[in-house]
Amino acid sequence: MLSEDSRSRLRRRFTEQIVVCDGAMGTMLHSTGVPLDRSLCELNVTQPRLVRDLHAAYVSAGADIIQTNTFDANRLRLSRVGLEDSVVELNIAGARLAREAARDSDRTVLVAGSVGPANSATAVSRVPQRMRAEVLREQIAGLVDWVDLLMLETFGDLDSIVQAVEVALEETDLPIVAQMTFGNDGATLRGEDPAGVLAVLDRLDLAALGANCTVGPAALQDVIAELAASSQLPISVQPNAGTPQRLGRQVRYVHNTSYFAAAAAEFVGNGASIVGGCCGTTPAHTRAVAKAVAGLESTHRPQPSPPVQPKPARTEPPVVENALAPPAWPQEAGFVVIAGLAAPQGPDVGDFVDQARELKNAGATVLAITEPAPPAPRVGPVAAAVVLHERVDAEVLLPAETADRTLPALQADLLGAHALGLRMVVCRTGSPRIAGDYPDAAQPWDVDSVQLIAALRGLNDGQDWRGVATRERTHFVIGASISTTAADLDREVDRAEAKAHAGADFLVTDAIHDADEATLLLAALPARGIDIPVIASVAPFEGFRALERLRNEVPETSIPPAIVRALPRAGAPPGDVIEASVELIEKLRGLISGVLVQVPRSSQQSAVELLRRLAGLGERS
Repeated sequence: MLSEDSRSRLRRRFTEQIVVCDGAMGTMLHSTGVPLDRSLCELNVTQPRLVRDLHAAYVSAGADIIQTNTFDANRLRLSRVGLEDSVVELNIAGARLAREAARDSDRTVLVAGSVGPANSATAVSRVPQRMRAEVLREQIAGLVDWVDLLMLETFGDLDSIVQAVEVALEETDLPIVAQMTFGNDGATLRGEDPAGVLAVLDRLDLAALGANCTVGPAALQDVIAELAASSQLPISVQPNAGTPQRLGRQVRYVHNTSYFAAAAAEFVGNGASIVGGCCGTTPAHTRAVAKAVAGLESTHRPQPSPPVQPKPARTEPPVVENALAPPAWPQEAGFVVIAGLAAPQGPDVGDFVDQARELKNAGATVLAITEPAPPAPRVGPVAAAVVLHERVDAEVLLPAETADRTLPALQADLLGAHALGLRMVVCRTGSPRIAGDYPDAAQPWDVDSVQLIAALRGLNDGQDWRGVATRERTHFVIGASISTTAADLDREVDRAEAKAHAGADFLVTDAIHDADEATLLLAALPARGIDIPVIASVAPFEGFRALERLRNEVPETSIPPAIVRALPRAGAPPGDVIEASVELIEKLRGLISGVLVQVPRSSQQSAVELLRRLAGLGERS
């Protein structure tokens, strides 16, 4: 262990020598067959030899610092695999394995306790600041008696890393290295540039600061040079090997040890004194780096005196509220009448706009796009919704479907929609796209509706999908879909509960054709404590054929034949269809807060009459 004056002594060592840090832990363990979704720190107790041998390989390759296999060893991350009560055990086990590997070396090898952000990038729910602090405190307390220093790594925003440093300084006198992660644009995940990072971190009582993960060496050269040019602290850098390629349940990186070693020498020339690797790097990379920097001296000469600890930094992100407030819908809008339209099939949107204006004049208080991602060549839902919002001057309900999409792409699209004035979103999981061939198993399927709901709620709270603080908060009103025709009613209620817990503000049903059947699900919601508004969808102008398709072609639906037989057949008088729809909604009035009428272009006039009747229902409430 290091002495009582360990911070200043280690800072001096980092100033005077080039120190080689180890490489990847996670991707190396994955390469042995460990699944991507498994908790890696669990291996500290279930496969300790595997972890210890990897540490030993890095020591043998020339690493001066090895990092414990504890990046994910905090309560929040472990709760996803039911190990939330094993935090201390897994951290101590990880530190002991690294200590054993370091002790077997004939050199002095330091053991760094690896601590990542409190909440994972894939976390479904957002975590309050105070809880994040306690999660970090518990993990750090488990490490401090077993390691030589702490390595706070892969933090995406200043607020979260400052919080982690503050907690660490309260818990230990050990040296602390703080590393943020930067993107290809040379900014943190939240958008802070190196100068902004230095303005905060350079005044903290750290042994070193720097950058790790996310990108390869090329993108970090200028970042490191800028940090070293003005920092009073030693500089560390641990880039990825490059860009990963996902192959099923494995990831693969380019084998580029010579390139990586040359980049390490360039980092030293730019002012770094701690050089190592992150995702995709191996003991071979460490060996090449150690040879490349042997005999080099850092060009960075920070002041030898320790930095002055400033007043505790504010750990809540600065929030700039958007000028447009969220619409007071549907909670404060009374009985809501919505007209749903399919997006136009081409760039000429004149008829589409005229149709929407007529439906609004008939009593629709909100418009909706009903098809999330059509296979046919149509205008996309965001563009169609923006057209209605701007040209019809209406609030528009936007569908967002996760099928074949990734969470970053969905977030980007919806942030764009928000910037263009759209606020109301209905999140659906959807189905795989099929276009004349088998469904493509290689298409992304990384996110479902619950995760999308949680991501939008996070944006409203000031955090993006990775848990990184954002500069502005959004004002999304978040909807979720439910199926009244689900074969497993209990499972559907469970899903509705999960969606409400993730942050849904309201629910939208599938097309209802039978009031008694729909009542079974709708009545079960408040009994489960799901107290959010429900919008009932009706598609009266599709009728028999649409319901036959659902009953016979769509998995996990249950529609009694009697309901299908009772539906109006093609050619039924419009008046009968309208009366049946009004009667259905009247039966459900005590369980719903509004209705969404799906309007095909061919039934415009009948839809106009139905909307007038439904608007009258709302006026009488």
